[in-house]
Amino acid sequence: MPAASPFERVRAAPVLGVGLGVDLFSDRPDFRRLVSRHRQGFDFLEIYTRGNWRDAADLLRQVPPGVPRTYHHEGLDPVGPALCPDEPILGCVENQRLLNPPWTVEELAVRHIDGLYTDFFFPAILTQDSLNASIANLRALNARLPCPLLPENAPYEFVVGDMHLCQWLTRLAHGADCGLVLDLGHLWSYQLCAGRGDDPLHGIDQLDLSRVIEVHLAGARVETYPGGRIYRDLHGAGPIPEPSLMLLRELAPKLPNLKAVTIEVEDATERRALDQCAQARHILRQARPDWGPRP
Repeated sequence: MPAASPFERVRAAPVLGVGLGVDLFSDRPDFRRLVSRHRQGFDFLEIYTRGNWRDAADLLRQVPPGVPRTYHHEGLDPVGPALCPDEPILGCVENQRLLNPPWTVEELAVRHIDGLYTDFFFPAILTQDSLNASIANLRALNARLPCPLLPENAPYEFVVGDMHLCQWLTRLAHGADCGLVLDLGHLWSYQLCAGRGDDPLHGIDQLDLSRVIEVHLAGARVETYPGGRIYRDLHGAGPIPEPSLMLLRELAPKLPNLKAVTIEVEDATERRALDQCAQARHILRQARPDWGPRP
């Protein structure tokens, strides 16, 4: 019997609910205090290793086994012209084994150029050539990783290519036979760059919503320049923009395979992290009252 595809595997996973995305190496908020003091305030943790997979093992072992978790890796550069080096792949394999998550999130961006780490996300070029290379990379990565990789739409500060992002994501998901993480703020960042900032849902009919397994929300600010507006991720250091919350209200009832909603709260106080989680949970209860983790 053939092995289940990456998409079939994540689609079969249980619903995790509403969780907090935390930076493993940061004490703002410290994931250990969130677990010990505020466990009733979130359903799961998404553990982000900030591209530093080499020094994560001791901290990963401190995530209590009873806390559901997903893993957010960085360094696989899946939209690059060729497959990344072995080291980040092996680091991802090791961290997956330590966490045993149902899936691993990776940005559809390039963070390494000639072996050097860049603090800027170079997002996917929206062309057929880029799509073909990204599909090949994702297929190769999923063949080597213990648990499925879920690619996430990256933030855009400029757009290159002739495809709409939603069309590109659909073709990627089908070509690589995988699910998707839909970051709602990053979707709006693309619309802002494309001159569609007042219509965050523009082109959503081109996105196969059945492929969305996880949704991301985060604090942000929008900066205005002579040429337009640019979205800047703040994660927990700022409020979640209303367009992101609107997208959650509109899309949540239309995502048949939604398993998790993650609030990225790096740089947040514990209070803000919990308040933003409660804010998303309130919207979901109104928009989709039957959705949530089962005991």
